[in-house]
Amino acid sequence: MSEWKRLALTEEESGAEKQQHLSSPPQLLHQEFHQSADHIHEVRDMHTHVLVQAGMIPETNLADVNPSQRLDWVLQELHGMRNPDGLTIPMMGVSAEDVEINIMSTDSETNVKVTIREEGHEPFERVLPLTGENLDVQAHFVNGQLRLRW
Repeated sequence: MSEWKRLALTEEESGAEKQQHLSSPPQLLHQEFHQSADHIHEVRDMHTHVLVQAGMIPETNLADVNPSQRLDWVLQELHGMRNPDGLTIPMMGVSAEDVEINIMSTDSETNVKVTIREEGHEPFERVLPLTGENLDVQAHFVNGQLRLRW
């Protein structure tokens, strides 16, 4: 039978890499990492999303800091998309009679509450925060898609 034999592992660095590691302070290396890491913003956004969903960061604070992020998260959850003149949310399997749309305007934003009712289940509600005051929002249900336009 064969036996495991240890293989020697050597680590080599070129002269330029050795000098860079010795001459660069940790702060500079940390800053270079943040500049070259394209995914860092996406990771931060998803982390904030998880904290909000868990109730660890109140949504009122998020609304003050970045109100458009709330809309992006709701759209992502519903597989919706932004259009130049509004939003489109797919609702296959839902009829127009099951969908209720309510709107509330404040000084800084317009909120649209989408409620879907199905017999035997609790209503499904989501609030879509739209930036802008007194928007003329129109709702259309076309081919299983909810289209909100303003």
